[in-house]
Amino acid sequence: NASVNKVIWTSADFYYLDHQLAKDMTSFFEKANSPDVFKLDCDGIVLFEKEGKKYMFLTELKSKFRTEDLYHAKTQIVSSFLKANMLLNISTCYLLKDYIIKGFIVGHPPMPDFLVNLHKGTMLSDKKKEREYELAKRIFIDSKSKKITLYPTDFLCLKNLPLGPLGIFPKIDLYYIEVPQGQSSIALDVTNYL
Repeated sequence: NASVNKVIWTSADFYYLDHQLAKDMTSFFEKANSPDVFKLDCDGIVLFEKEGKKYMFLTELKSKFRTEDLYHAKTQIVSSFLKANMLLNISTCYLLKDYIIKGFIVGHPPMPDFLVNLHKGTMLSDKKKEREYELAKRIFIDSKSKKITLYPTDFLCLKNLPLGPLGIFPKIDLYYIEVPQGQSSIALDVTNYL
């Protein structure tokens, strides 16, 4: 019943990493009482090479537009990255340093009064809400292209995790892609995001 249910990536030969592999790891992390970040998943992961560079695109679809969903989507993307990266690191043909990592949150555009409410919301004293509004502000007010660059230190869920240089990306570009109202899917050309 989701109002946004499909992204079609074009203009590359893709290796689709079945995100069910990462989802299947969730039960292991639940049994091990691991931090919550290991218990989430995004909707899709594709790997491809274009113009001599390698990319990993992680995509999360959101039917509702709320700041808490935006913040949760960011965490879902990093969670799936962590698990996919663990799996890929056992392969001799995968080196994290060779990949450019990008995350995509795909959903409907915010309502017209959103920016006004966002300005009001940044003055909240609730730390969790403050982080949610700060992320939304960076994407929708500070960035004309709805793209921001995040570093591991921008993810509260990674704090105090003993991740080495092979465990996490040095940075990730995070995009918000708007699906026009009334549509449930969108086709995206990878060349627009390289």
